[in-house]
Amino acid sequence: MTMQRLTVQQLLQQPLEYVLQPPAFRFYATQVSVLLASLMAVAWSLLDGQGGFELMHYVGLVFGGVLLLVSLWPASWSRQRLINLAFDAERLYLVNGNSKQVVSLPRTRVRAVNKGKLPGHDGAIIAFTLDLQLDEQELDQVHQTLETQAEERFALGEGRYRFGFVANWQPRRKLLAAIAPLAPIVVVEEPAKGDDDDEWDD
Repeated sequence: MTMQRLTVQQLLQQPLEYVLQPPAFRFYATQVSVLLASLMAVAWSLLDGQGGFELMHYVGLVFGGVLLLVSLWPASWSRQRLINLAFDAERLYLVNGNSKQVVSLPRTRVRAVNKGKLPGHDGAIIAFTLDLQLDEQELDQVHQTLETQAEERFALGEGRYRFGFVANWQPRRKLLAAIAPLAPIVVVEEPAKGDDDDEWDD
């Protein structure tokens, strides 16, 4: 069978050409900033509210405390949790970082790389999509592994389906250059009207 399933740990032990995950500096700098901001909000609420707690102090304590707990949760510091794609010379890996599950298929299944940005079903911006050649059983396995549902707008017919990926904090030009080798033909889509590409080109 050309499709295989493995764990994130098994995936990262292989010699990969590319892994789509947040850059280490951006990721950890953001985590530290959130941690410090939430800690300051809690400390300010407690200190400033010594003369009497008002609504503002309760808001700062509750929201700052919740954010502080989330920031201190060990899983929040794992970049592996945000991996969603990887590939090597022969295979493509679709990754569910939350469940640490991976589905692997030959890179020859990639029919096109689409560089246009699209809105995702959960509000996230899809930075690019891959058109994959899959039969119904394989498509079901991919959705089960990724814990996603098929969307009619991404069904292309003739055993082809489109999968969207977020940029994962990657500079857009660098990201598109990295995934371009996945398919010989890169389909360029016009961005939505009024969409500004400058925010991606950092």
